[in-house]
Amino acid sequence: MQAGTVSELEFFSQLHPLTVLCYFVQLFTMLLIFNHLVISVGLVICIVGVCYWYFDTEKVKTLVIGSSSLMAMIVLFNVLLNQSGRAVLLRLSIGPIKLQLTQTAIIYGLTMGLMLGGMVITFVLFNGVVTAPKLNYLLFPIAPRLAMLMMISLRFVDLFIQKMRRLAIYQKTKNINVAEGNFYQRLKKVGQLLRIILIDAISGAMETATLMEARGFGAHRRSQYQYFRFHIMDGVFLGLTMVIFCTSVYLRFQGWGWTSDVTDLNWGVVQDWWLLGLNSLFCLMPLFGEGAYRLCEN
Repeated sequence: MQAGTVSELEFFSQLHPLTVLCYFVQLFTMLLIFNHLVISVGLVICIVGVCYWYFDTEKVKTLVIGSSSLMAMIVLFNVLLNQSGRAVLLRLSIGPIKLQLTQTAIIYGLTMGLMLGGMVITFVLFNGVVTAPKLNYLLFPIAPRLAMLMMISLRFVDLFIQKMRRLAIYQKTKNINVAEGNFYQRLKKVGQLLRIILIDAISGAMETATLMEARGFGAHRRSQYQYFRFHIMDGVFLGLTMVIFCTSVYLRFQGWGWTSDVTDLNWGVVQDWWLLGLNSLFCLMPLFGEGAYRLCEN
């Protein structure tokens, strides 16, 4: 799932790869350490807003719709499996099976769905900012084989999507539409396309292995295609985000934005609104950086 690549002229792309990596590690951590609905809604809205700024609107809409299906599935499973809690809204009896819909199940399901959906959208944003040269720069000094494997895997996903689209267009020229017919017919058509792509992928993998062996990969340390320098704006951005992140973590351990007893979840309290403002400020830091960067340029 991709939404594009952030332009190199943007402030976010000009940051040092290590600065960007630290920011996203902190953002993923924030999506993990809070379990209140108000904070979850705020974080997801801010992340989607950042995506709308950097990516094409239609691609972001497709991304949000795709993530919403995952969120809805998580909410449904939580509602069905979580039968405890207060404020029973509905009771159902299907033979020996008794189900009840509680306010706690809805809150917990929505919170978990939003958090996991936010992680998916955040990963897409990360993939758009941390391009292959930046990933290469970060990982090659530490684990060159792992870096090469990740780069090939990410490239494979992009090529897979492109080839699927091309094959679908070629099939249309032969009056074969993958989206037409019943479920079995569509599954059969997609299976034929996947078989073609699998054969092509194996052939491409063998060719890539031969080329890597011919170029002596693994025999000595590889050179870097692109170098990055740590600038003042990296230090300012990293310092501000670290201060906000550490404050949020401290408040989390003071009991803000977290309920240890799942059956006692609520829609949010006054503390959650203060924490929401702090976390929203953290999520929107790239946009504030864009504003400051363009102001300094002018």
